[in-house]
Amino acid sequence: MNTKRLITLMVVGMAVVIGWQMLLDHLYKKNNWRRPGEQTSAATQPAEALPPTTSGPTTSIAGAIAPGTTAPSTHPTPSLQLASTGTEQTWQLGSDQANDPNFRMAVVVDARGAGIRAVVLNEFSKEVKNAQRYSYEHPIVEGNTTIIPLATRSIVLDNQTVDLSSAPWQIQGQPGNSELTLFVDVQTVNGPVRILKRYQVQPKSKDGDLGYEILVTDTIQNLSTEPVQAALSFNGPVPPGRELESSDDRQIVAGYMGEGYIRIDHWLPHQFEKETVTQQILTNKDHQPMVWAGASSVYFNALVMPVPHDPNQQHAGYLASVQAYALNPEAPADDRQVAMTFTTSAMTLKPQETQSIPLKVYFGPKSRQVLESGYYKSMPRSYDLTLNTLNSGCSNWCTFGWLIGILVGLLRAFHFVLRDWGLAIIALVVLVRVILHPITKRSTISMQKMGKMGPEMERLKKKYADNKDELNKAMMQVYKEQGFTPIFGCLPMFLQMPIWIALWQALQGTFELRHAEFLWGWTWIHDLARPDELIRFSNPIPLIFGWHLRAINVLPLMMAVVTYFNQKYMPKPAAASPEQQQQQKMMQWMSMLFPLMFYSLPSGLNLYYVTSMALGIYESKRIRDHINQREEQEKAERILVDAKPTRGAKTRRRDEPAAEVKKGGLAGWLASLQARADEVRRQADKGRNNK
Repeated sequence: MNTKRLITLMVVGMAVVIGWQMLLDHLYKKNNWRRPGEQTSAATQPAEALPPTTSGPTTSIAGAIAPGTTAPSTHPTPSLQLASTGTEQTWQLGSDQANDPNFRMAVVVDARGAGIRAVVLNEFSKEVKNAQRYSYEHPIVEGNTTIIPLATRSIVLDNQTVDLSSAPWQIQGQPGNSELTLFVDVQTVNGPVRILKRYQVQPKSKDGDLGYEILVTDTIQNLSTEPVQAALSFNGPVPPGRELESSDDRQIVAGYMGEGYIRIDHWLPHQFEKETVTQQILTNKDHQPMVWAGASSVYFNALVMPVPHDPNQQHAGYLASVQAYALNPEAPADDRQVAMTFTTSAMTLKPQETQSIPLKVYFGPKSRQVLESGYYKSMPRSYDLTLNTLNSGCSNWCTFGWLIGILVGLLRAFHFVLRDWGLAIIALVVLVRVILHPITKRSTISMQKMGKMGPEMERLKKKYADNKDELNKAMMQVYKEQGFTPIFGCLPMFLQMPIWIALWQALQGTFELRHAEFLWGWTWIHDLARPDELIRFSNPIPLIFGWHLRAINVLPLMMAVVTYFNQKYMPKPAAASPEQQQQQKMMQWMSMLFPLMFYSLPSGLNLYYVTSMALGIYESKRIRDHINQREEQEKAERILVDAKPTRGAKTRRRDEPAAEVKKGGLAGWLASLQARADEVRRQADKGRNNK
């Protein structure tokens, strides 16, 4: 393997690691997408949670029906009309007080459509060093359309559609701290049909749902004197707010029932384009039925699991359609708003008969400690699969879920000892370096030998310029004589690539790193899940290729420094020609692309890479010093190198006397006889030579 091929192989290996980001940059430029963090219109910003009571105009969401479905009538038909409505207000269930002893969340319920105005997880802060609790599931406002999460959209009674979202629902009974029931009546010619929605917020518990799952039950009561055929349509959850700057981590997720397992699919906002505004997700491409569906970010889930009426079944069979669709498919991908609609099959209700649609809704973190608990990991949930859903790019096919789990487990173990997630990352670097040290040492030796063989390789190229077969044979002979193995020059890189890719996902998706400080808050790094941002600009500075500089991030700059020194001191082949000199310069410039690619990535990932590169420089220097020292000692003949007997040692000249070996017993007697025979033979040979 010549120098050019080796460098090409190294370039390809590096491209596998960083190529996905370059591909995304190309797509942003080609499709004129707005890059993460750029200013968006006020209409697309999520609304903040409202106070316990509020009033204002009612907004119909009839225009937000997904394409391909029947739009609800905005005005009741003459035979169907809302009998009565309540007042516009909101109610709060649970608690939004930080680390409340009884509840993990607060759910703000809106009278309009009996939907959710906000979910507040009181154990997590919205921003680092901010007392405000994390809240999501705010209504989406897009133009004249408002999507309220889990709001009941409409009911179809005997093929006539009534909008249930445009008028406030009434409260039934007295609201409790953890339970609330709202209702609305639709008057038919034969009497009313009542639609109820009940919310139940679960308290904290040491097992089971852990307080992150609420119960939502839609109920249809036929209070008329004749049978009716009814079908309900309601909104699903909306994606949580973005957490990452480097890519859009919002996605629609769904779990499908296989034979004894759950298979997960996910859709990113940029997949909802003009040609594919709507995604039907009731079944997947293998016709497996949906068990649950919802929205997700890198750190939080909002998942709806319809509960089957038959306890022996693991998925509900009463759904006719589940659709995800974009409200603004022509907008840039980062501004695209995605919503969901669940529609039941038509159900025939006899007079005074009741039919319920129960839902279990998970509002909580994508934490391994939670989702890998028995309740959420078991069938039919298997919510732990959402831990490995990815954000974008080619990472969809280069994930190592089992390796991610191992790395996160090691991080937790180191954190348990060191009590700091940044130190845990550094400890993980040391562990990986120690494991790969034997291969790294062999690689350094091979690269150093290759550097010394540069002139010889060039001589062979000139000698066999017209005969490639002879050139390859001659090169392999030189490799063999020098004990050089070309593959060891690149092997450490290829062995570390799976670790890099897994770390890429682990350090971006490990919930414990969110708002985790480095060195207990003594440094400027206060969130290992985001760029370190020593100085953040109020207005981003535009750069080339559509990039924007939003802050001064120190760790990527440190990476540039260590990458430079690594390239400077790393063993490399001797440049025996101008072409090789140019290739080496190209490699140095390519290595400087790493800081640019990593600039907006989480500081935890940058911390790992900077530490690993710095330790790699020190490790490589120690190995080279040891090799040089040993070579000098061998030249001075101050050490003996153990080696197997050579062919020359085995075929000693006959006239050379054998070394005297003093042995006793039978072995000694036989040795003395052999010595006498050799002496007699030498004397006879000497006599013949004298003649």
